[in-house]
Amino acid sequence: MAVKAVILDVDGTLMDTNYLHTEAWWRAFEEVGQRAPRAAIHKEVGKGSDLLVPEFVEGEEAQGKVSDLHGEQYMAMQEYGLPLPGAKELVAALVERGYGVWFATSAEPQELEHHMQLLEAEGRIQGVVSSGDVENSKPAPDLFQEALDRAGVAADEAVAVGDSIWDVQAAKAANIRTIGVLSGGAYDEEALKVAGAVAVYDNCAALLESGFPEEE
Repeated sequence: MAVKAVILDVDGTLMDTNYLHTEAWWRAFEEVGQRAPRAAIHKEVGKGSDLLVPEFVEGEEAQGKVSDLHGEQYMAMQEYGLPLPGAKELVAALVERGYGVWFATSAEPQELEHHMQLLEAEGRIQGVVSSGDVENSKPAPDLFQEALDRAGVAADEAVAVGDSIWDVQAAKAANIRTIGVLSGGAYDEEALKVAGAVAVYDNCAALLESGFPEEE
């Protein structure tokens, strides 16, 4: 069936922000006295914070603090989060070719505003689904299912793109064909394919050159 909607992850897929989030989480964990290796944190970026935090922080009080601390730390570094190669061009090309483009992201509203501006996506894409719009965050399928519902398309009329196994698992659970990109830095081609990606590209630039979404 022909593709009508393209659902894009943001952090690590369109925006070079995964390492900023990793550092922000590391600093937040430090502030509550619970140090974690940055490499381990990086692997968890892409999950909802409700699932990420308990992987590294014990105690309800500390867990309750770290999300706010992460937000403060990340916002101080946000200016360094820039579009990844081909990201703006991919979004523009998909819109111009008549596809419904949706962002499915765990980004906070203030982060999303920054991303939308730099990606030149405001007023161009059909919409954004964030973790605040659904009951369960990635790797649950809720974000992608909500995007399908809002777009008014069936799963086989959509394709998703993400950089982490959490993106791929979530989209696959919603029965959406999913493409992986390596631009987030945490996962290699094999890991993304094991998670369920049908193809993997270096970044959005390579994906656009492939003829996506007609050909991958």
